[in-house]
Amino acid sequence: MSDLLTAERVNRTAPELSRYYDVAALASAVAGLTSLAPLPSPVSAVLLTVFVLSGPGLAIVTWLRIPVAAAVAAVPVLGLSVVTAATTVLAWFYRWPAIGLLLVMVLAVIASALRHRWHDTGADSVRAVTLQQVWFRLSHWGHAARVNRPLILVVVALALWGVVLAGLGTTGYSQFGLLFVGSGPGLVVCALMMLGAFVWALRAGAVGTAATALLGVIVVERLTPTLVTDVPIYGWTYKHLGVVDYIQQFQTLPPKGVDIYGEWPGFFTAFAWFGDITSADMMSIAHWFAPVIHVLLAVVIAAIARLLGFDMRVALTAAMVAELANWVGQDYFSPQAIALVMALGVVALLVVSTEHRSAAYLSILVFAALVPTHQLTPYWLFGVTAALAVTRKIRPWWLPVPYFAILVAYLVPRLDIVAPYGLLSGFNPVDNAASNVTAVGTLGKIFTSAVCRSLSAGIILLAVVCAILLWRSKRPAWVATVMAFSSFALLAGQSYGGEAIFRVYLYAVPGCAILIAPILVDALTIRFRSGLLRAVVPVGLASGLAYVTFAGLQGYYGLWSLVVGYQSQVTFAEDILANEQPPATIMSLYPAGLPTRVSADYIKFAVVDKDFDQPLLALPPALLEGFPHGGQIEMLTADAAEREGDTYLVFNTQGTAAIRYYGYLPDGSVDNFEDQLRSSPDWSVSAQDVDSTIFRYTGPRR
Repeated sequence: MSDLLTAERVNRTAPELSRYYDVAALASAVAGLTSLAPLPSPVSAVLLTVFVLSGPGLAIVTWLRIPVAAAVAAVPVLGLSVVTAATTVLAWFYRWPAIGLLLVMVLAVIASALRHRWHDTGADSVRAVTLQQVWFRLSHWGHAARVNRPLILVVVALALWGVVLAGLGTTGYSQFGLLFVGSGPGLVVCALMMLGAFVWALRAGAVGTAATALLGVIVVERLTPTLVTDVPIYGWTYKHLGVVDYIQQFQTLPPKGVDIYGEWPGFFTAFAWFGDITSADMMSIAHWFAPVIHVLLAVVIAAIARLLGFDMRVALTAAMVAELANWVGQDYFSPQAIALVMALGVVALLVVSTEHRSAAYLSILVFAALVPTHQLTPYWLFGVTAALAVTRKIRPWWLPVPYFAILVAYLVPRLDIVAPYGLLSGFNPVDNAASNVTAVGTLGKIFTSAVCRSLSAGIILLAVVCAILLWRSKRPAWVATVMAFSSFALLAGQSYGGEAIFRVYLYAVPGCAILIAPILVDALTIRFRSGLLRAVVPVGLASGLAYVTFAGLQGYYGLWSLVVGYQSQVTFAEDILANEQPPATIMSLYPAGLPTRVSADYIKFAVVDKDFDQPLLALPPALLEGFPHGGQIEMLTADAAEREGDTYLVFNTQGTAAIRYYGYLPDGSVDNFEDQLRSSPDWSVSAQDVDSTIFRYTGPRR
């Protein structure tokens, strides 16, 4: 990554570089074809991932004259755009030739790569490398590694991380999250060691080692959940798995009106196609999804910083700040994760549009693929584009016009679908910025909320200060400033179900990181003459970076006991969905634990009653007064007796932990309620293990 990004910004792509793109595209095409071979599913998944993230993008970029950093950002984004757009269109027209689509893309990549005549490549385009030269280079690299102390620190941190993982597999409940139980504190130590290696490498000018330390932070912070759990974290992940499973089974979109996902299907069709080609278990794909997304985000953010004129040290620092400060758990298997990567890729193309009009026109195609992928991200991106166009930072000036036309053309036919979810939630930014969690909760909840808020406020305020400093020193700041603060305009009319403030911060992080990075690099590398400054500044920087590292981890892992998943719960849910017939009701106290929409079978229940799995806490507060002695058991029993179909009541460790964490119900009330069900002649245990108890109504019908 560092070799590509450190290339000088040029006005056109050199022919030799274009040929390297062609060779890489051919290699990617081979990976795409090989994914069709009878290989183990994980191998096929890796090969197809390589093709999607490189092949289509390289085939397009090789025709353009854009800077290398812009190509680095554009290549994976173009691949994602091609797949999401193509599979969406196929699903709309009730066509699903999965292998045919892959073969068409592979042939297009090969045709693009072979457009140069090989005898014109020149003697210097491909240099022969002898075995002696290879051995010399490996020996030189080995010697450099032995004396590269920051790299040694990275290796030591990874070794310690391996030890820490061994103590995270069977952790108990903690209201303060994973960092405060078992070997959890070791995660903070490992992340700080990686950060120390990164700073050390920056000061030494070793950008390759700094990039390695950045990758190490991603491994420690984002790969840990994958390796210490059997199934993906976050209950809402499984809602997306259910939609993908439906498309795979029936090769069409879910029926209209079931949920909103079928109206923005780009993400779901892309992964359904991916699963059809590789036969990979989509649960495993979701399990490994987050670290891949963070690598892509780091690459694109670093590329934008380079395109804005900053050197490689600043670019890597921007990616590092974004990684450390991003505590918002929006990196799971979801449309918004892919959409954010695509949106930042568009920003990279916009940055070079003043000199390369082809990048501007290409951005329209990426935007068109983004619109049917996520409901909110395209509107933020449109705001960024409009602000940059008005201030003449992009060309052509009319670029927001096709963006707006695409948005309107897509939204208007779906207004009846969107309306029940709330197109606008009121023009009150303060109310729209309120969280969807209003309970005071435990000390752990108060602590984690305070940490997250302090980190978010600190990053935003620091970005404001850095933007002013960059402006005063006549360094590029406007594009990053628009990226950082434009998302706050979303609060003018939409709360997004109480999640708007989280999305605002998520969209702001890349721009804030790019604003902070140049000033941070200056502070880390400058040599102060004053003895007082030499003593105070390093301590202040170390303390600040250490807090950002801890706060980001605490925000990410603070809800661990509430969001972790268990294989047995997935199995229970799959069995109920497969064996039950609609209508049926699956009610839990809190929406966590049992993933009631994990498979395509959820559709048959949702078409009858889209709220078939509504949690008990979603009932009107008056019905929960005095719980569990306020007649709730009698009410639920009477309701189950009158309902057509079976009724299930689910208890699980995550739901109980969430109720305790947020203080939704009095202590001991969940256990008391479960005891009432056990003693009731109308309810019996349908399934049970250490993490879940599922009751089914077996009493008389009315």
